[in-house]
Amino acid sequence: MTEEEDRRGAQRFTIWFPLQISGEGEVIIGISRDISATGVMMVAAAEPVVGERVVVMLRLPGDELPEREMIGTIVRVEDNEEDSEGLWRHRVAVSFTEAIDDLEPLLADVSRSSQVPSQPPPPKTD
Repeated sequence: MTEEEDRRGAQRFTIWFPLQISGEGEVIIGISRDISATGVMMVAAAEPVVGERVVVMLRLPGDELPEREMIGTIVRVEDNEEDSEGLWRHRVAVSFTEAIDDLEPLLADVSRSSQVPSQPPPPKTD
């Protein structure tokens, strides 16, 4: 475990897959940037409110559950400088209320496989 992972308390995995968060406001669709048993960093088109309690819903290949619902809190929202004029304008950090212990081994398996990319698809050049 690296020093940063030790500080965070859980290993983070760079895996890109769709997910959604919903809270008191709208449902927000996003793409994960990295995820751990304790939280997720995602990019999103909409800008949620820091401090808002949300439900994060996602599906991972190889998971016994068809869909996971995790409770969390929006802890940071910032501009996504990599896509400031595009669809994914915001970087959103969500801290899960409780660590999802069975998630880390699944994330490790997924990150080793080719089922989920470790980087986003290249932009279309039509």
